[in-house]
Order: sequence, then C-alpha cells, then structure tokens
Amino acid sequence: MAESRAIPEQASKEQSATSLVDIPYRQKLLVVAGLTVTLFVATMNQTVVATAAQNIVADIGGFDRFVWLFAGFSLAATASVPIVGKLSDIAGRKLILIGSVIFFMATSAAAGFSTDMTQLIVARVLQGAAFAGVMGSVWIIMAALWAPSERAKWMGVATAGFTLSGVMGPIFGGIVSDTLSWRWVFFINIPTGAFSLLLLWIWFPNVHRDERKGRLDLMGAVLFVGAATALLLALTWGGRDYAWDSPRILGLIGGSLVAFLVFARVELKADDPMLPLNLFTHRIFAFGWLASLTTTSTFIAVTAFQPLFVQGVMGKSATSAAIPLIALAIGVAGGANVAGQILSRRGHARELGISGLSMTAVSLIFVSTLDSESSIWSLFVVTGFIGFGMSFGFTSFTVPVQNAMPISILGVVTSTLQFGRLFGQAAGSAVFGAVLFASVAGSFVGLDEDSPQVRIADPGIIVAVDELAEVRSEYLADPKLGEQRYESDLATSRNNLSAGLSTVFLVAAAFSITGVVLAWFTFSGGARTVIARRETEIADTTG
Repeated sequence: MAESRAIPEQASKEQSATSLVDIPYRQKLLVVAGLTVTLFVATMNQTVVATAAQNIVADIGGFDRFVWLFAGFSLAATASVPIVGKLSDIAGRKLILIGSVIFFMATSAAAGFSTDMTQLIVARVLQGAAFAGVMGSVWIIMAALWAPSERAKWMGVATAGFTLSGVMGPIFGGIVSDTLSWRWVFFINIPTGAFSLLLLWIWFPNVHRDERKGRLDLMGAVLFVGAATALLLALTWGGRDYAWDSPRILGLIGGSLVAFLVFARVELKADDPMLPLNLFTHRIFAFGWLASLTTTSTFIAVTAFQPLFVQGVMGKSATSAAIPLIALAIGVAGGANVAGQILSRRGHARELGISGLSMTAVSLIFVSTLDSESSIWSLFVVTGFIGFGMSFGFTSFTVPVQNAMPISILGVVTSTLQFGRLFGQAAGSAVFGAVLFASVAGSFVGLDEDSPQVRIADPGIIVAVDELAEVRSEYLADPKLGEQRYESDLATSRNNLSAGLSTVFLVAAAFSITGVVLAWFTFSGGARTVIARRETEIADTTG
C-alpha cells in the first residue's frame, strides 16, 4: 500500500540528519528555556480568551457566533498540524518555529484591532494556524533534543510551562478585560512574542538537515479542511439557524461524508500522505486516537463554557470567571504527575484511563446541578477533580499508544494523536455551542423586538455590566416594567442560560463515559505498558 511506503521513507530522512541530541548540554538548557517561554506565550492566549470572551461579546456583539472564537481557532490549528510538520521537514525546525511566532504576533494584533465578530473570528482562524506552527515545532524540538532516557524529564519542564500558562492566563485575562479592555488580551502577545523570538534567535542552533526534501500533500490537506469545515458548519447551524432535516444541513453532512471518502482514497494512494491511514488498522492506536478525541472534546466544554456560567448565571466578574480555570490547571498539573508515576512504575494504562475519565464524568454531572445560588468555591473544587481526571485520560492515551507502535514511526504517531486532539476541540466547540443555543433559543420567542425584554433575554447582555445597566435603565423608564419586573426577567434569563449550560455539561459527561468505554477496548489485553525506550532510538533532528 502507498501509505505503508511513505513512513519508512520519512524515517530514513530523519536518520540521515545530524542530531540535535549532540549539541552541548549548556546550549540545550538555553534552547529549552527559549522553547518554554514560547510555549507559555502561545498557550496562555487560549485561557486568556476564554475568560475575556463574554466582555468581547458585550462590546462587539455576535453571541450567535460566539463559539467560533474557539471552533474557528481549533479548526485552523487542526488542519495546519500535518502541514506544519511537513514544512518543518522541508524548511527546517528553526525557520518554521520563528516564522510561526511572527505570524502569531501579527494575527494577535489583527484580533486586537477587530471591530466586529466577523473580523475577530477571521483573525482567530489565522491565529489558530500560527498556534499550530508554534506548538507543533516546540514539542518536536523538545523531543529531538534529548535521548530517550532523558526525554520524559524535559518534557515535564515544557509541561510546567504549559500548566503555568493555564494558571496565569485566566488571572491575566480577567484582570485585563475588567480593568483595561479585552483587546489587550491579544495585544500583550506582541511584546511577549518578541521576547521569545529573541531567545530563540540567539540560542537555537542551525542544525544540518537532510537535503532530500519531500513535498506537501496539498490535495489531502484541501480535502480534509473542506470535509471538516462542512461537518462543523452542520453541527453549528443544525437546530439553530436551520432544521436538521433542511437541505442546507443535509447537504453539508453529505458533502462532508463524500469529501472524507475522497480524502481517504487520496491518502491511500499518496507516496507521502498527510495522514497515514494504515495507523488506524492497529487496535491500540485506533481506539486510543478516538479516546483522545472524546477527552479533548470534554476539555473544551470546561474551558469555553464554565467562564460563561460564572458570569452569566452566577453574575460574577470576568476576574471571578478565572477561578474554575485555575482549578482546572492545578488539577491537570497534579494529575499528570501522579499519572506519570503510576504509568511508569506499574503500567495498567486501562485502569488509569477508566478511573480518570469516570472521575471526570461524575464531576461534570455534579457541575450540571449547580445554579445561580451555588458557591463559586464548590465549582472550584469540582473543576479541580475534572482536571485531575482528564490528565489521567490524556496520559493513558499518549505514552502507551506511542510505545505500542514501531519506534520507526514514533513521530508520525505523535503528530496524528495531536491531530485527533485538535479536531476533538473543534468538534466539541461546535457540538456544545449547538447544544447551548438550542437550549436558550426559546427565551427570545414571543417578545416585542423594541422591548428591553429582548435584550435582557440575550445571554450576551447579562454577562456585561455596562450593557446590563443600560437595560435596567430602560426597565425603570418604562412604567409597564419597573424594577420588580427587571429583577424577575433577569432571574428568568439567568435560569434559561443555566439550564442550557447544564445540558452542555451533561453532554460533556456523556463524552467522558464514551472515553471510559474506549479505554476498556484500547488496552483490552491488560498488559503492562512498557515506558522505557531503547537508547538506540534515533531522534528526529531536522533543524
């Protein structure tokens, strides 16, 4: 088969290159520092935007397209991952990483200057492509720097940077959007990105790479982007803008299916496919990939919709909306360390995945029972458990899956797993957004378009202090409404949003339960997972 030929060819190119693992130890430490700063800058942007999203909607409107701030970003990142990986093989790791950071800074500026939701979504889509370049390059280079016996330790350093960004991002995003403007959550990427560029330019070596260059699988990339976009549009519009059985939605679903089938045919014949489909003939990889997808879909329900719950249902500030996301980051960091120790010492990947995702499902069901009277600290505690459980799932579907596959295709396996996770984020954003809009759409029915009751029924209004104050003034100015009616309608609006978000969290719990089932089948043999790898492994060293 064509796809079977492509993988060994790629492996041979990597083996013939000069190794990053051979550079001096001190220089490695400097490179790690630069990579960690770069990773921190890029990943903090995600949690910053999550906490500022409600203020964005209040300023420029577009609640009906709110989820595309996340879905568009995730879709672009998903489609770009295999393309970025191939470009780095052709042009070199350093060039692609630095170019991606510059592109990330430019798209951040475009997002900050956006005047409406359409402009902001376009900027976020481009930012997603830049993010894929940064993240993909950082993880590849981090792995290439170290021998297998040292790799896990230094991957932990990078993970610490990722986790720190998860804690700092919500705090920074809430404070900036409350005290300055939501635009500064994007503008801040410019000076911080410039600092990371300086570190990389000075410390990252120009490592020799193989002159034999592959080529981009452009047809495969175009087909996948088209298929995924059609599917996500169907999920986003279905039941909200159009009926599920409408010609538009059925056409999108049918077109997506056809495009995916053509994509599969093209990839099977390609000499150097974007996505080697023969990986999915391996049971552990196939089920592990699906489990990773469902786990990251669940993750987006927490990061994108819990801040909306805190502000829209509990009536808290954007700064307070950061509280559950901080708990999530702490839970993920702690859980990842515990899961890593368990996996390396005892194995039992199946038990690890099942226990972690079960914890996540139970915690999400509990979150679905919270309302406007609940304590934000209850949400903090339970969200910490969600993060802890999810980290068990992430760990059990990464290292064991990698170790179950031939060492010669480790890079392909890793990038394809990342591809699945990013697609899970994009699909999750669309699914949960559709669920939320379907749940709250009824609150607009039967209202006079000129009445302030229309505005107070809009979730985008009730999360914004200034907008809500204007609506209250309109209520007080209307003798038929008044203060009492304002309080009553506001409570109704918050309850409608609470009910919609409860449904979102229940659907997310169902995703976690699906992950539990997949974990059982992924490691059905119950064999101990071998974590240690041979020192003879040849690192990917394309500079």
